[in-house]
Amino acid sequence: MGRIGDRLAHEGHEVHIHHEKDFALLVLGDPPMAIDAGLIVGPLFDRRHPGLVDRLAPEDQAKIRASQGQHLVEGFWGGYVAFLRTDDGIDLLRAPLGDLACLYVHQAPRTWVASNISLLKRTGLAPFATDWAMIAQHLAWPYLRGSWTCLERVMALPSGHRLQSSMTGVRMAPLWSPWAFTDPAERLPRDEHVEKITRAVTNSVATLTNHWGRPVLLLSGGLDSSILAAALARHYADLLTLYTRDPIGDERAYAAQVADHVGRPLIEARREVNEIHPLRSAAGGLPWPARRLFEQETMRLVNIAAAAHGATALMTGGGGDNVFCALQSAAPVADRLLVEGPGRGMLDTAREISDLASAPMPTVLRSAVAKAMPWRRRSIARPDHAYLSDEAKARAGASPPAHPWLTPPSRPLPGVAGHIRLLALAQSFSEGRDPAAAIPTILPLLAQPVVEACLAVPSWLWFEKGRNRALARRAFAPHLPRAIVERRSKGTPDSFQGEIFEHHHATLRDMLLGGALAEQGLIDLPRLTRLFSGSVAMAPPDVGSLLRLVDVEAWLRSAPGRHE
Repeated sequence: MGRIGDRLAHEGHEVHIHHEKDFALLVLGDPPMAIDAGLIVGPLFDRRHPGLVDRLAPEDQAKIRASQGQHLVEGFWGGYVAFLRTDDGIDLLRAPLGDLACLYVHQAPRTWVASNISLLKRTGLAPFATDWAMIAQHLAWPYLRGSWTCLERVMALPSGHRLQSSMTGVRMAPLWSPWAFTDPAERLPRDEHVEKITRAVTNSVATLTNHWGRPVLLLSGGLDSSILAAALARHYADLLTLYTRDPIGDERAYAAQVADHVGRPLIEARREVNEIHPLRSAAGGLPWPARRLFEQETMRLVNIAAAAHGATALMTGGGGDNVFCALQSAAPVADRLLVEGPGRGMLDTAREISDLASAPMPTVLRSAVAKAMPWRRRSIARPDHAYLSDEAKARAGASPPAHPWLTPPSRPLPGVAGHIRLLALAQSFSEGRDPAAAIPTILPLLAQPVVEACLAVPSWLWFEKGRNRALARRAFAPHLPRAIVERRSKGTPDSFQGEIFEHHHATLRDMLLGGALAEQGLIDLPRLTRLFSGSVAMAPPDVGSLLRLVDVEAWLRSAPGRHE
């Protein structure tokens, strides 16, 4: 296993090509770790001893082989992809919640595997045509990722899955599922959950920081990024807050409180709309339009800060709402009703949801009872049809693309199903990373140990004193200002997206009204024409939905599947 068949240069990095029977694995950068059973690409961390694993003990290697990789999933975590020899042939394993992409093209007798489209193109397999049915699905479910991509013939191995390849094709099977960590019968006292979450976040941040080097933390002063600032207090990290001209997008006062509390200086930088280039896609090396237009300015300012202060990675609180179960529904009340029955506990949770949502108690209770009914207990992502044509809606279909996490067991608890739906959507953060980026993006709150600790929490324990993410607040209350721990408001990129729409109005109009989406009949041209004429009022969410179309149009123009 692991015979190097070739080496070639790619964008300043060395590419190693490993051939073994049915697979050819392209690896960018350092060679993989060789083990008895095969190869491991990307960072691997041990749950028992926080830190990078650069050599596996013989007993661990034996267990990995005997369990066909299950020991790797249960005893370790990280951003790895493993290439393992089994009794039946060769398996490819992707880490649960791993942030190293794993794309493949099956062309008998071989399956080519790489982390990005640019590498796959070096094999001679390209060009890859645009898959317009998947484009329609992406437009309707922009944050849902699975085994599909928006390029024909290119597939993605979902996190926590095994891929087996043979002459007749490939077969995928899950090795890890979030549903396995949600048994309501294994309830712990609240304080034990808090301790487990504290330990998981602190250890994950320390492990990732030690591996990737000095990070620059994108700090808004919201709860999630502030928790990371607290966890980084023992490490050397730079704190960067971004703000806009509009006060709605200026959270410097909150970020300054956090920076002062943890004893680190705060770098402030203003987002500049004239630095945005709508025709440019940051997702050109990805098989789907997984990056947002406003992120261009985020990364420009991050790169400036990193160069000035010697940072080697970007750390963000992305996915925190999802991991810490920030549900906006009565589903946790329904969970408590189903687990404990009607009583004071259920009423207490209903009161918390009522305070959080500013909704009358009778409304919350009626909704909870409805969600508790067996025929209502299902997990499904709702489509976003904003500005889509009837043709696009038809091509996207009535149901979301198949996703293993959205197929729950029989009669799932509605709050648990909602939490897992949030986690499925959070994958868009990690699947949007560019594996060849000069400054890698690190998402500690989506680390496997953190997610597993949070999945074990009954949904109703996440709500307390009219606030969500209650256990995360408790966990880091001793390390953060009280105003941050109790904060209910949350910053958004809405004001900056409004600036982008106004400043680049003509370019955006020409892109959408005369672009590939219009040519394919996937967007509502009459409505968009009225919108760009100024005859239709736009709320911030409408601007965000429109700019998602721009993200897709820019990605299509970048032609990620064609030869360079």
